[in-house]
Amino acid sequence: MPDIKRISEEDQAGLPKFQNQEEAIGYFEKTYGEKFVFEESIETEQGNCLFYRLITDEEAYIKGITELNANGHVGLAFMDSYQPVQIRENGDIQIAH
Repeated sequence: MPDIKRISEEDQAGLPKFQNQEEAIGYFEKTYGEKFVFEESIETEQGNCLFYRLITDEEAYIKGITELNANGHVGLAFMDSYQPVQIRENGDIQIAH
């Protein structure tokens, strides 16, 4: 699968209103497939928040993960290879632009 473009603020404004996490996750998994990767889950006062990575440059992402695992450091190319996506329990999403 070729690299995908980052989600712009305009793209985000056009996303459906999700009712819960499952709906939002289903949408992103259907739209982006294996490029939408789970990172971690954190409990907050507002409930569970899930953190995902939307991989936009697979080659740089894989190289960065390999470097991170080998020496604990990452470069800017790795940081630019994905777009963070947060999904809250109520379906609200936050996308880093």
